[in-house]
Amino acid sequence: MKQRVLITGAAGAVGTALWKAWEEQDTYTLTLMDINPIVDANSRVVIADIRDYAAMQELCREQDVLVHLAYIRQDSLGKVPGEVSDIGASMTLFEAAREGGVKKIIYASTNHVSGWNERLSSPPRFSTGDQFRPDSWYGAMKGMAEIAGRYLVDAHDMRFMSIRIGTFSGAYEPNGIRHCSTLLTPRDCVQLFGLAVDYDGPVKYLVTYGRSANSDGYQQSYLDISGAVEVLGYQPQDNLVKTHLHKYLSFSMRFGGVGWMFWRCVPYIRSPSHSNFFNFPCGSVKWV
Repeated sequence: MKQRVLITGAAGAVGTALWKAWEEQDTYTLTLMDINPIVDANSRVVIADIRDYAAMQELCREQDVLVHLAYIRQDSLGKVPGEVSDIGASMTLFEAAREGGVKKIIYASTNHVSGWNERLSSPPRFSTGDQFRPDSWYGAMKGMAEIAGRYLVDAHDMRFMSIRIGTFSGAYEPNGIRHCSTLLTPRDCVQLFGLAVDYDGPVKYLVTYGRSANSDGYQQSYLDISGAVEVLGYQPQDNLVKTHLHKYLSFSMRFGGVGWMFWRCVPYIRSPSHSNFFNFPCGSVKWV
């Protein structure tokens, strides 16, 4: 029997990549939900707002897995009376999912939960799933939702998998040197989220970053995907360090030598021998 999967934010870039691939694979029984129109889908489509508790409670009664991609943009950060923040909406949705009988939540988080690491050193400090160093209210609220997920696991015996997406553009080509470290390509995105939906092993709480392979053994991304690899069995197919990094480095050498352009390029790629690489070793606290 196919799992029943509800996708919020299904009209967005990540959501569209997921449901199009999953419809083609005929993997799940999908319900696609967004406040915006969803075009050309064969699955059930619901236009709704995640801030509408009654609507979310009704939707979640029919689902096994919630893939929560929707995000409430903040214009005033609560300065307007009655405004619902993204973390408020997510907690409301999580409670509706719990009450509706959903057993697993897959949460689209962000590298901005630990984005301050990019400001602390060059190359950036290695970011693991147990770190909270947000660079914005956006990153802070995503981190708060991960903590809410921890509560659901401990108090209600649910599963919660958070994927801190590096960069998702819907493309396979990087747009700048940083993307060689952070980009998650569409096919790797579909694989990673699918593995999270299907996982039924002993780990009930997992926080991992979402990126493609982006390593050549010497140079590698500063975003840790060991949880995805070791727990979920993630095997990313694309590697921007191998396929694209040399183009940016050769360009900088031709036009800037080892000057300012080179030093603006290389900070996003780490060498395992770099003195800061093991400042934040991969611990066991990010999945249990």
